[in-house]
Amino acid sequence: MKFSTRNFSQHEQFDAWCGFNLGMADLETVGPRSEGFDASAELFQLGRVVMCNYDFPPLVINYNDEAIRRSRLDHWCLGVVTDGRIAVNSDQRGFQVGAGDLAMYSYAMPFAGKLEAASYSSLFFSRDDYWDIADELDRASQLSVRGPMAQIIADFVLTVKKRADTLTVIDGAAVNEALGSLVRAMVRQTPDTLAAAQAPITAVNFDRARRFIAQNLKSPDLSPDMICARLGLSRRNLYYLFEAHGGVATYIKNRRLAACWNVLIKPGERKLISSVAYEYGYTNMSAFSRQFRDRYGCNPSEARSAHIFNQGAASTRTGGTFVDWLSRVEAA
Repeated sequence: MKFSTRNFSQHEQFDAWCGFNLGMADLETVGPRSEGFDASAELFQLGRVVMCNYDFPPLVINYNDEAIRRSRLDHWCLGVVTDGRIAVNSDQRGFQVGAGDLAMYSYAMPFAGKLEAASYSSLFFSRDDYWDIADELDRASQLSVRGPMAQIIADFVLTVKKRADTLTVIDGAAVNEALGSLVRAMVRQTPDTLAAAQAPITAVNFDRARRFIAQNLKSPDLSPDMICARLGLSRRNLYYLFEAHGGVATYIKNRRLAACWNVLIKPGERKLISSVAYEYGYTNMSAFSRQFRDRYGCNPSEARSAHIFNQGAASTRTGGTFVDWLSRVEAA
């Protein structure tokens, strides 16, 4: 389900947003209603978990006892701020979170707060499915999430957000199973819960490392040591993540070659081949040409020829589990 206030006149936008959230919290706008309230939401039903993505201007929220009676929700919510800040207070608990931070709410407890202009993504999950750790989750609610699992779960939420509109029913079931394992490992760190969460933790870490590599392909400093330092991974863990890809150094090399290939076959691209190679970290043209030929079966100049523009397309692996779809590689 998607909703946006942009289809309404400015003076109607905030009332439209309140109508969309009817039965939930009491809302107040910070600015004059006449100035408009540009907000949007998208919701995805993923099995028994619901993903909610919000974008909104500054807002005051009051989820009080009356709101609890109206909503009749008995859910927890794990949310990540991707832009802006959120401040919440509730019965001597309170926190402020900014971009990248993870927080947890219980919709069985009142809370109130101010939300600055923000983008926010969250996963709602029911008490019925987590009755075995309900006490631990209640104690962790209306608080920011800290500790070794916080970044893992935050990245999990953002990965689900990125792929939510392409997930199958089987994928949705896998998301539910993975979330359950991660949440139990977050609040009850025993050997059993950590062992059960190992597969989704590995998949999330692989996705984190893969995204970091993609964002830093042009950096001459990109290396296993840099990745370990920036992501807080040990070299052993990093190499384990990329073992199926021939190791992290091989993965980086292949991603750089794929990036060069995509530039070279782009219609109308006029960059010198040497400039493309240097842009993606190659300082030795002989080594670049040799690796390119080994990877694609032709040299870089041949790749620019019109008759092979449509060859060498990447293959992708598909699967029905969370680990499978999270671990897919976008290009050869």
